[in-house]
Amino acid sequence: MNLTKEITSRKLNFEPQVEISNDSIKIKDIAISIDLIENFVIAEKETFKKFKAEYQFPENSELNKKDRESFADAIFEPIFILENIEKKRPIIACYLFDVRALKGKNNLNIRSINKFELMWTSYLAESKNDRRLNAKRIVTNGLNAAISETYQFEYKTNNGSENKLSNLKILTIEIKDYVLTFYIVDDEKNPLNQAELEKFINGIKN
Repeated sequence: MNLTKEITSRKLNFEPQVEISNDSIKIKDIAISIDLIENFVIAEKETFKKFKAEYQFPENSELNKKDRESFADAIFEPIFILENIEKKRPIIACYLFDVRALKGKNNLNIRSINKFELMWTSYLAESKNDRRLNAKRIVTNGLNAAISETYQFEYKTNNGSENKLSNLKILTIEIKDYVLTFYIVDDEKNPLNQAELEKFINGIKN
């Protein structure tokens, strides 16, 4: 697998138009609005750069040397990141992908796309789960979506200052020719509880 190519092929050839207000975020290109849940704000731009600079990516023997050296640089910024205003975590990173970049030549449904995301996540964050994870299809405000089971991984920094068992959930929503994807990261001390998760999902509408 060429992970660098997998990442770069997902980057859109345009900059999504995002409008931010006090209580919602609108992505004009796909006519979607996302309600902000209580205590969550848009993270500063430096948040993503800081993550890339500090995070210790796993060394995966399946990748060749060139790919291991270049894939981290290929990871591009999300449309926006939401973070808890008090504790920083939970963090919700939002990406917009062309559905063809995720399906390739396969005719995958939204649940299968989510499961595929789980498969290649292990190259970016080493799984601590003791079994293969699944994804559940859901419908939110008439939109076909899927959400993964909790992917556990060790969040480590390059300088060794942080080593924390963390959780990742992947939420994928099919919107015409695009897939709106959210990577939700939390941990035991800073959880996104079920009520907050459901409120966030229910607040995504066209």
